[in-house]
Amino acid sequence: MKKSFYPHPPKNRDPETQHKKKFVPKGGARPKPPQGKAPQKASELDQLIKMGRWVIGLHAAEEALKMRPHAVKRMLIREDWETIPALKALHELAGYNEVSIQEKTPGQIDGLLAAAQAGGGHQGILLVVSGRPEIDWAGLKTKEHSVLLALDGLEDPQNLGSILRTSWLMEVDGILVPQDRAAGLTPTVSKVASGGAEHIAIESVSNMGAEFKQIKEMGYWIFGLSEKGKQTIWDLKLPEKIVWVIGNEASGLRVSTEKSCDELVRIPQAESGSSYNAGVATAIALAESARQKNQKINQDKNRKPLKD
Repeated sequence: MKKSFYPHPPKNRDPETQHKKKFVPKGGARPKPPQGKAPQKASELDQLIKMGRWVIGLHAAEEALKMRPHAVKRMLIREDWETIPALKALHELAGYNEVSIQEKTPGQIDGLLAAAQAGGGHQGILLVVSGRPEIDWAGLKTKEHSVLLALDGLEDPQNLGSILRTSWLMEVDGILVPQDRAAGLTPTVSKVASGGAEHIAIESVSNMGAEFKQIKEMGYWIFGLSEKGKQTIWDLKLPEKIVWVIGNEASGLRVSTEKSCDELVRIPQAESGSSYNAGVATAIALAESARQKNQKINQDKNRKPLKD
């Protein structure tokens, strides 16, 4: 039977010395046990978890090394990295930025992820990164055009990762999520986001309604995507600063969140009994807001100044 990558050592025993023979002096007398409980050395797993968030996957790791190389505290890379061009490039980038590098077998990296319940599909690379992007609230107050997202209880890591990736490409300024009943920035999310997690800030809030009140004072309009909406997103003439609110995959928006929105709007669909995937619905809404924004910018450029 294959041994577990993280065997649990017996209590009060250092995992690094548990297999070594104890020293027995001549005469057979054994040394007296030390008084008190000896301090336990933290496992590699515990150390890596305390160092920061984990990023897995080739694209996600590459973006993390490009965007915040000095925040990358450790790189775990499969031992035959030299035979894989993409891993070789990441190894060189990490070395250039003086990142601590450890070589592991793919099975060892699998073991770490499994022990941390952090998903899989690492593609031979795992980064430990401290910190993450933050929303620039001061800058948003004076920004002319801006789009934010609020995810009201989105729980699927695949959806969150997809939304992060789309948000990066559509220049979203930040994402709000509730502190409870919501997917977090896990290694799986970072991998699906393919680098988006290094560009888009996610901020947890305790009260979404109270947060909306403050955002409205900054000139934003709050639009909740819901089948209850009387208007479709194609009917709207969107303002310069908006927040798209996306509900839970199964239950949609909470009633309290609906009441905090300026308006509920829907995306047209052929079948009334079904609904769009949350990530797809977000992409459609962001594409429409980007289309209207570009249209306004082009109109302003082409508008001729009035003669005196």
